[in-house]
Amino acid sequence: MRRKNTSRRSHPVLTWLLGLTALAAGLYLWLLPPVKKPRKQYPFAILLGCPCRKDGSMSRSQVERCRLAMAAWSSYRTLVITGGAVKNKWPEAQTMAAYIRTRCPIPVVIEDKSRTTWENLKNTREIIGDVPVLLLTSSLHAPRAQAMARHFFSDVAVQTYRENRLKHVLRELVSRKIYMVMELKKLAGGSAE
Repeated sequence: MRRKNTSRRSHPVLTWLLGLTALAAGLYLWLLPPVKKPRKQYPFAILLGCPCRKDGSMSRSQVERCRLAMAAWSSYRTLVITGGAVKNKWPEAQTMAAYIRTRCPIPVVIEDKSRTTWENLKNTREIIGDVPVLLLTSSLHAPRAQAMARHFFSDVAVQTYRENRLKHVLRELVSRKIYMVMELKKLAGGSAE
């Protein structure tokens, strides 16, 4: 009886799976690279908005982002607060600006027309131009926000607060997938906006 030499036999399915995994990981890191930490003072920080509660009171995420903006003030000169009325009638930027103005004398510019992170950044670019910016957002949102910001600003750093609530993790995973598909469509020559 002849023994089969299985040590030399390749496993094509496993090889394909490993190859696809490596390709997916590389693509993910290319589209969503590690966030760049601040290393200097920036002329502007962009505080990315998030929705108010249904009654107009501040959500936990809004309070955390505002606290981050106040704590990071030594890293920037002027704060651009972004976000329109997305999930309800309360404009995110105006609500967050009111909170900050009662606690800290940071110079503030309000961008309250945007409904998405992409629009936050696009509209802010129209207001301040292509200047170095510091993004202020949650740790979950940071990689995608930074990747988007690079479409509008040539020098982007990010400062975050830690966010790990399950509903935010799940929402960000879906948002990252959507963002990556849109970017791949752009690369393939299709429209993503």
